[in-house]
Amino acid sequence: MPDSVRYSAALDGAEAREFIPFMHELIGAAFAVVRRYFLGGAAVLTKSDATPVTQADRGAERAMRALIEARYPEHGVLGEEFGGKEAAPRSLRYRWVLDPIDGTRAFISNCFLFGTLIALERDDGRGFRPLLGTIAHPAAGVALIGHSHECRLYASDGSERVAQVRACGRLADATVLATTHWSTGEQSGGAAVEKLIRGAKLYRTWGDCFGYFAVATGGADVMLDPTLSYWDVAAIVPVIEGAGGCVTGWRGGNPLEPPSLIASSESLHAEVLQVLHGRTG
Repeated sequence: MPDSVRYSAALDGAEAREFIPFMHELIGAAFAVVRRYFLGGAAVLTKSDATPVTQADRGAERAMRALIEARYPEHGVLGEEFGGKEAAPRSLRYRWVLDPIDGTRAFISNCFLFGTLIALERDDGRGFRPLLGTIAHPAAGVALIGHSHECRLYASDGSERVAQVRACGRLADATVLATTHWSTGEQSGGAAVEKLIRGAKLYRTWGDCFGYFAVATGGADVMLDPTLSYWDVAAIVPVIEGAGGCVTGWRGGNPLEPPSLIASSESLHAEVLQVLHGRTG
């Protein structure tokens, strides 16, 4: 992948001053709801697409939407649980994309790897592009906020630091993550995915948004998801790119069209695409 290919929009100084503090407010609102239910045996319902949902998912999204409506009533919202609200027409339009619990199966299994995904997008006249993204983990009390200039890791003790993908130029040296094992129907894997995994130094199914958190913070080198929803992807794009990494869709190109993801370092991405599809872009 050429270094110049980026799928997140550039965040300017005024937007950083305005929206990064508000992103922290949204994270806090989601954490406050989710922590009330985690490890508490929250009732699990099954949605029409056969995926699980809990009061924590719905409550966290309601809390974030209420903050957005109070502060930015003209902004659009797209959420996993409660759908879309159109942005007010203007020359620069903004939309928030919310996935209150990414990894609900992990959440209901008392696994700590679930997280909250929040993206802010801007439409400059050619459709929405992610501008600012968050991967936040309520159980661990940590959050990544990424944009075109950098990615930072914030912890509940008040500390923060720059997050950066690690230098890994060969699949043979890489840690590869996926949400589920390559042979499952959810992963939609095949011989090429098995080849990729067998060529890696280490492979684990530490998945959902945690896999991208691991790549952005230098704990892993590749994260794979062949089929996703829009709210799964929008926040991750600026986080990985802000951390100096590379994201594409499953076959290269824009990861939001259609939603799917391969995240890695720039130096490793071409090899991953080559193993999966016999090409580099």
